[in-house]
Amino acid sequence: MSSKISNSTRNGLCVLTICADSHTIDDVMRATLQVFAAQFVGGLTDYLNRTANLDILQRAQDSEACVCVIDFDRDRMEAVHTANALQQMFGTRITMIALSERADPTLILDAMRSGCNEYLVKPLRIEQLSDSLVRLQSRWAGSEKACSLRGGVLAFLGTRGGAGTTTLAVHVATFLTRVHERRVLLVDLHAQLGHVALYLGLQPSRYDFSELVRNVGRLDSALLSGFVAHHESGVDVLQSPDVVDSASETAVDDAERAMLFLRGLYDYVIFDCQRSFSGTNLAVIDHADELYLIATPDVPAVRDLSRCVDRLIQCNLSPGKLKVALNRYSSQGAVTLPQIEKAIRQPISITVPNCSAELIRAMNTGTPLAPESKSEFVSQIRQWAASLVPGSSSPEPRAVSRTGWRIPFWSPLKATG
Repeated sequence: MSSKISNSTRNGLCVLTICADSHTIDDVMRATLQVFAAQFVGGLTDYLNRTANLDILQRAQDSEACVCVIDFDRDRMEAVHTANALQQMFGTRITMIALSERADPTLILDAMRSGCNEYLVKPLRIEQLSDSLVRLQSRWAGSEKACSLRGGVLAFLGTRGGAGTTTLAVHVATFLTRVHERRVLLVDLHAQLGHVALYLGLQPSRYDFSELVRNVGRLDSALLSGFVAHHESGVDVLQSPDVVDSASETAVDDAERAMLFLRGLYDYVIFDCQRSFSGTNLAVIDHADELYLIATPDVPAVRDLSRCVDRLIQCNLSPGKLKVALNRYSSQGAVTLPQIEKAIRQPISITVPNCSAELIRAMNTGTPLAPESKSEFVSQIRQWAASLVPGSSSPEPRAVSRTGWRIPFWSPLKATG
C-alpha cells in the first residue's frame, strides 16, 4: 500500500513548485500571499521520479488543499508523468498550474490532459499568476458547499466469512439515503457471487465494478447510469458478477481513476470488499477515507482480525482511518472487549448487537430493515449513519464498555494488559 493514504488531520492550503527557478519561486510566493493565506511548503528541484526530497511532498499531503506550479520545459514527458502522479496522490485536493516558454496548442492540451488546471507562459508575471489564483479561488468557493457534504469513500472489509459485512454495508448505505437524503453508491467488490443485490432484492446485472474500470477511458455520468442499478431506497448499486467464473483482475491505476470519478458524483461511495489485500481491493482500501474491519466476538474471528490488523499496519495504513466494528456483540459473550482489544492492539470503534431473526427475514425477502423499526440493531445503524453526516443532530452510535455501561462511540477503549 502506498503512502498516499489520506491523513484525517490536515493543515490549510499549501503551495508547491516543481523544477521552477528561484525568481519564479519568489513570484509564486508573492502572488499566493496576495490571494490566499497559504503556506509555501517548498520547491522540488526535479520531477517526482527523480526527487529525493520526500519531506516536502509529505508536508503538502498533510494539507487540506495544494496549489502546485510545474515547469514543463526541462523534460515535458517527465512533467506530464509528475502531474499524473500528483493527481492520483492528491485527488481533488490539488490544483496544478503548468508553466512553459511555449504556448503550442498541442503542448497545452498535453498539460490539461495530465490534470493541470491552468497553463501560463514564461516569463511568469505576478499579475498573471494572481489572476489564475483568483479564478481557482472562485471555483473552490463555488464548490465549497458541495464538498462540505461529501462523506467520501468508505470500505467495509470482513475479516472472515459470515461476519455480516454485507449486512452492515447495505444498512448503512440505505440509512444514509432514507434518513439523511444523501446520494450513495454501494459497490459490491466481490469478484463473483456477491450478496449485495440479493439483500436489496435486485435483479442480476451484467455490469460490475471491474467492467466499469475497464471502460474508465470513456467514463461519464451517462455511461455510469447504464451500469448502476437503482434501488427504491435511493441507493445506486454496482453489483458483483452473478456467475461462477474466473475473475479478471483490473488495472490498479484505472481503478483509482474510476474511484476519483465516483467520489465526485456521490456523497458516499461504500465498498463491500472481498477478503483480500491485493490488486483492486488494496487500491480501494488505500483510497478509502475510512476502513471498517468487521468481525464477530469469537476466538477464530478475533485471530483473523488480529492478523488483518497486523497486515494493514505493515502496509502503512493510517491509524486514523481504521475502525474496528464488532458485529453480533453481546455483553454476555465468551470473549470480552478487553480480551479482543489486547489481541488486536486496537480500540473497538463500534459494537452492533445481534438481531439474527430479523436480519435473516430481511435477507430472504430482499428487504433491508427500515430506519423506523424498533430494535437495538436498527438504533445502532441509525446512529452510525448519523455520525457520518456532517452537522447531523442525531446522537452518535455507542459502543458497550467492559462493565456494561455505555460509552461514546468513537471514544478509544484502552486495552488492558
